Amino acid sequence: MTFMMVISMPEKVSQVIREYWEAPLPSIKNRDIVLRLDGDLINDIIGPRRAGKTYLMFLTIMRLLEEHKKESTIYLNFENRKLLPPNGSHFNDIIEFIHAEDLIERFGKVSIFLDEVHRVNGWERYVRSIYDEFKGKVKIFISGSSSDLLGKDYSKLLTGRHFTITVLPLSFKEYLDFKAIGTDPAQMTESTEARVKKELKEYLKFGGFPEIVLNKDPGPMVAQLLTDLISRDILSRSNVRNKVAIEEFANFLATNVSSLLSFGKMSKYLNGMGVKISVPTLITYFKYMKDAFLFFDNTIFSYKIKDQMQNPRKIYCIDNGLANSGSSDLGERMGSLCENTVAVELLRRGLRTNYWKDGNEVDFIVRKGRVLDPIQVCYDIRSPITKERETKALKKCMDALNVNHGRIITYDIEASEKADHKRIDMVPLWKFLLNPDPDIGRT
Repeated sequence: MTFMMVISMPEKVSQVIREYWEAPLPSIKNRDIVLRLDGDLINDIIGPRRAGKTYLMFLTIMRLLEEHKKESTIYLNFENRKLLPPNGSHFNDIIEFIHAEDLIERFGKVSIFLDEVHRVNGWERYVRSIYDEFKGKVKIFISGSSSDLLGKDYSKLLTGRHFTITVLPLSFKEYLDFKAIGTDPAQMTESTEARVKKELKEYLKFGGFPEIVLNKDPGPMVAQLLTDLISRDILSRSNVRNKVAIEEFANFLATNVSSLLSFGKMSKYLNGMGVKISVPTLITYFKYMKDAFLFFDNTIFSYKIKDQMQNPRKIYCIDNGLANSGSSDLGERMGSLCENTVAVELLRRGLRTNYWKDGNEVDFIVRKGRVLDPIQVCYDIRSPITKERETKALKKCMDALNVNHGRIITYDIEASEKADHKRIDMVPLWKFLLNPDPDIGRT
């Protein structure tokens, strides 16, 4: 007779926690992002899948282990096969385990890391309950790949109880840190600068997802990355019916970053390909992509909401690697990829942006309060015709907005010119990425 041992769910949670205690933490590289260890606020970690949310948790655990024992921390990944299907009882099992092991009595405070917590239906109520019951005794860190993590229910339940941190793929500075290339301006030698410029091309092509950056042959991984993320975070939704439309739409957006998008024209384009889809459904699908942090958009600069809603949106991808997933050659895309990189960097810095258009077009109007900073992006401005076109648009925008300073971010040209009491600075992309300009969005 054969006997099969069935492990109960509480025992599975206990087993997963003990395995985490016994296993060494993986090798981790530092990021410029840090979680808050002080206070009792819940740390929400959001961002695209595979951007480094889990490793940021491990980095935080390493910081804690400088002064505390590992047994004062608990880490659970709700995509762990041993915890499937994830359900609310897991939270009660965690608390039961804490009591059974006298963790609060032994350490005074327990840090709980809940990875991909949104996989559990109704997780918000359990986290709120634990926070309220054990405030001061338990510190909670949660992560999720979708911005649905911070939906209305969560915001309502945990108002005043949480702090949100967005983890995006590596910034160019972090990218160079991963490559062990110094970025200190005071120690930037001619040879280092040359290497930085060389790496910038790789960054523009392959992007900043950590596993891609650390891979010696990133090409095959990049080619599959967008497909994987679409499949995991969008096609898995139960209410997605037209999967072909999602895939075609995503591929179109990826190959047309930094371009204007009209949902009406996009619907006609897909229908012309035989992919039947309505404008409202297309808008819903784009929201899913934004929720998964794959794409984002900028509206036209206007003080009227109606204008922002009716005009086409400029579409950007959260990472150039995704945008290049279907291409192995930068070719003529360098201009749009440079603009996409600037868009992501402005997003990373938490700056509000629009594009400006009145016959001519300016890529970004950075808004902070009443201060407006126009920024144009041009890969190669060496041609007199190109320079005239770009500066003309910028000057027209500056006149319309009544501002005296504008910027053109180029690939490697650095210069400054004045005319009619207005100044235009040309800034190399690598310098813009490595040296945040305190004047951008100044108050």
